[in-house]
Amino acid sequence: MPRGNTKRTITDYLPSPKRVKTTGTNEGDGWEKSSDGDLLVYQKNLKGSEKIAGYDMDGTLITTKSGKVFPTDYNDWKILFSEIPGKLKKLHASGYKIIIFTNQAGIASGKHTVEGVQKKISAIIGMLGVPIQVFVSTGKGPYRKPALGMWEFLQKEANGGVEIDLAESMYIGDAAGRPAVGKKKKDFSFSDRLFALNVGVKFFTPEEHFLDAKIQDFNMPDFDPHQVDASLPLYEPSDTLVPKHKLEVVMMVGFPGSGKSFFCSSHLEPLGYVTANRDTIGSWQKCLALMEKSLKEGKHVVVDNTHPDKESRQRYIEVAKKLGASVRCFILNVSKDHARHNNKYREFKGEDHTKVGEMIFNMYKSKYVEPSLEEGFSDIVKVNFIPEFKKNKDEKLYRMFLLEK
Repeated sequence: MPRGNTKRTITDYLPSPKRVKTTGTNEGDGWEKSSDGDLLVYQKNLKGSEKIAGYDMDGTLITTKSGKVFPTDYNDWKILFSEIPGKLKKLHASGYKIIIFTNQAGIASGKHTVEGVQKKISAIIGMLGVPIQVFVSTGKGPYRKPALGMWEFLQKEANGGVEIDLAESMYIGDAAGRPAVGKKKKDFSFSDRLFALNVGVKFFTPEEHFLDAKIQDFNMPDFDPHQVDASLPLYEPSDTLVPKHKLEVVMMVGFPGSGKSFFCSSHLEPLGYVTANRDTIGSWQKCLALMEKSLKEGKHVVVDNTHPDKESRQRYIEVAKKLGASVRCFILNVSKDHARHNNKYREFKGEDHTKVGEMIFNMYKSKYVEPSLEEGFSDIVKVNFIPEFKKNKDEKLYRMFLLEK
């Protein structure tokens, strides 16, 4: 579980900044990529500036000629608004460095090729008619917006040593969390608005920036990492006793990534509880056997699994009660999106844990049945997520928006 301001941020978790030239078409000239291949940079040595005008690409600078949501090929694009080239030229003339920050995970998945994306971007820049630096996140790691990998690389490696003035800089994108209006669908994500929030610069939608439209309505994500409160009591009720009974089983309930294992190792194991965890033992049958063995030896047990439904909980309750143990339910007070954030944070830190896919989170939510005393629990306790950090850079990363949806 994460607990601590420093200028060190997400790039402290990124690979070595060593860069190698891409290979392929003539459009590869001026392009470099990271040693891990997750970041492509065009015109890395473009003259630095204190003022940055950053842009998303698809849906912000360009749209499809075909009218389809996704382009049919690398030539299926056109400039979104006729006002765009003139606006960019004025900004460039007034000292702004124009930069494109674009997520292109299709490269890593094989849907797109490096050469095809490079060719498309080169053609776009030619149409816009101003010098432009480009950062392309090719995967789903810490370079991908709204995470700050691309921006931090700009600051450290690609702005000629010039310190960026955040108050004078801006970012423009269409993934802005806008709700559906009439026939216009809601935005597919929050990633551009959250990217700007993470950076600390002004944000505008394409319509606001290029067409001087009024500020558009938008929603924010349900989960805000800035609001995770380290001052909450660990338990609700706050006077919860641990242990409470002469012989007891604590059954954990909560999403993957909600902090169950950290809680067990930090708060229960030091008190003598034996942990039965399916991830380490291999099956619920083995967890049940370990619980039974430990109870017969007079030891408290904590069953550290997700336990979303009554069936997964009942098998332990029945055996524990036959052996004379009380069973308490400890529910991690963590929402689905909070757990997803925790999982992404651990992934970016490179922690040794099993990556949890969206399907697993959705499956848990669909199966979840709120625990009740009628199931046989002696009491039900809520456990608050109390973040702890060993380093300031860890807290800075944790407090960023890391989820795009």
